[in-house]
Amino acid sequence: MLLTIIMILMQSVSPPVSSASGTSISVLEQADRNSYILGPGDVVTVVIEGGCTEALLVAGVLPWTGCRIGSDGYLSVSGIGAVDVDGLTIEQAQYALQRMVSRFYPSLNITLSLSEPRLLRVSIRGMVDAPGTYVMTSFDRVSDLVKEAGGISAYGSRIGKLYTAAGNTLEVNLHIVHLTGSPVSDPFLSNGISVLFETCKNPVYLLRTSMVYLAAETDVPENISSVETWELGSYDSFESLVNRMGGLPGNVNMSETRIVRNNSHFPVWADSVGIIQQLILPGDTILLVMMNDSITVAGAVIRPGSVIYRPENTVSNYIVAAGGLLPDAGSHISIFRNGKEYETDEYVEDLTLLPGDGINVGYNWFTRNSGLISILGTAVSIGITVYAISK
Repeated sequence: MLLTIIMILMQSVSPPVSSASGTSISVLEQADRNSYILGPGDVVTVVIEGGCTEALLVAGVLPWTGCRIGSDGYLSVSGIGAVDVDGLTIEQAQYALQRMVSRFYPSLNITLSLSEPRLLRVSIRGMVDAPGTYVMTSFDRVSDLVKEAGGISAYGSRIGKLYTAAGNTLEVNLHIVHLTGSPVSDPFLSNGISVLFETCKNPVYLLRTSMVYLAAETDVPENISSVETWELGSYDSFESLVNRMGGLPGNVNMSETRIVRNNSHFPVWADSVGIIQQLILPGDTILLVMMNDSITVAGAVIRPGSVIYRPENTVSNYIVAAGGLLPDAGSHISIFRNGKEYETDEYVEDLTLLPGDGINVGYNWFTRNSGLISILGTAVSIGITVYAISK
């Protein structure tokens, strides 16, 4: 009898709520029970501590219930009733629900938790790659919306404005706080908000390029992989600016990185002291020289191409990652660094490499000279034929 009651009541509970794509939304950030504001569309879980008696089950009270907050802001719980939770934090909503439960069932304790955040319709305008309207969740922040919109465009500012549906304005500042690694001001999204990013004021330009540019010895880099514009702060040095950018990547070549101002180039690194405290001025360009974070494997391997760089890997590891040797591979392996063959007295297969290095596995003598062998074979065949005809 008790099992039948449970099955009937569980069938009356709404099925698990999923996103528009049909898959459940993954919540990647922990909800703060004292700050997350509930609203229509949020899915919450209501748990009765200690379970339910048969009498409670008959009354419609379940030990576990998944509920979606209605469009009117009310949370309706089976066998308990409905309570207005719109605008309340999770902790406040749990307290309001507990007060209602205590009127009917004084001995019951209720726990309320967020199961799935609500979907929002928000818009972003200005200097992003794909301005428009997007569907996000209430757990998303402005930085998540910027990523969805393709990122800040080449000359866009990372300081913007958030306009709420109620007419309020909040500042957005996506520069990084060095100690925390988080943006200065990255508000949560809410339904109907609009975010605006305008062009950068007092800009500093960041160009990421590779060692190929330096080898070419030209005035204009031809292989720039990205262009970024950053807002200059008061008395910014190179170090303070890159801190607000989130720090330098591990594959940057500091000794070749330069600050370009008009026709002058200023280094940012000295081997004896480390980073040089160069003052940055509006309009400066930071030429950030990058080392490739991959190893190129070519020649007599099964899958020639790029392999992810690992500091601990040797040449033989990279060859294995490229599928291994072909049957007609030779014994000679060449290493290339900065466009030149790298000479070493070490056993090549045990050599550890640097980012951007290249490996070329040679073919054996027969494969390298297959054309000549074919020509010689044809000549011999013709000679035999001529000899046979002449007899």
